[in-house]
Amino acid sequence: MTVAPDDVRDALGGSDLSDSQINTLIGPAGRLYDPLIKGEGIDDGVRDDVVTQLAAHLIASAPERQISSAREGDGQVSFEGETGEGLSGTTHGQLAVTLDPTGKLAGADKPSASIGVPDSKGLR
Repeated sequence: MTVAPDDVRDALGGSDLSDSQINTLIGPAGRLYDPLIKGEGIDDGVRDDVVTQLAAHLIASAPERQISSAREGDGQVSFEGETGEGLSGTTHGQLAVTLDPTGKLAGADKPSASIGVPDSKGLR
């Protein structure tokens, strides 16, 4: 099974983007997720659900963010859900993290920790 542009459109609740435009984001979404689940034995359907939401996240985190309501008079716009940075930035990213049975996606956009030891040669 593979992710199709219509799957992403359905996740978004509709989109004016062409199949070609959506396909340019399905590929990167798969390339982001597939290395994380390599060797995990994840069901193809679950993988496709996560990739669909990741592609929707990439679209929704573009300038055309998820708008929950808009009003012309006095120019008010409200955005969907409680959002933050990275995958928390859209409800689609949040859902992708929730759907990931490995839990690896939750930390995928966090910086890795490292510990350095200062060179103390020659110091007294």
